[in-house]
Amino acid sequence: MAKKKNRKKALKLQMKRQGLLSKANTAVEQAAKAAESIVKEAKKSVKKLSLEEFSALPELTDIRSNLAETLYGEGIVSVQDFADWTEKDLLALKGIGPATVKKLKENGVSLKA
Repeated sequence: MAKKKNRKKALKLQMKRQGLLSKANTAVEQAAKAAESIVKEAKKSVKKLSLEEFSALPELTDIRSNLAETLYGEGIVSVQDFADWTEKDLLALKGIGPATVKKLKENGVSLKA
């Protein structure tokens, strides 16, 4: 065990002397910034559905139009937006009850745990 630790320490010290550790840290930071900008662009490019398109989704079959309008008004404009909501949050909305949440789940909507 002691030899392994010493080898690790020696390798780390060698990399530090060569400046590889600081280069790796800056590369990781640059990659993180690039990933953040890509995620922001992807979120912007996601098409927002109109109320009519939203209520016509197959996941919202058997859901009354006024309930679909309530969901749309609360900012749920696509099926992916349901992932940010818990069952408890949905039940707190006006007109949304356990039967509606059950229908949504049966239609394949996944909610936040």
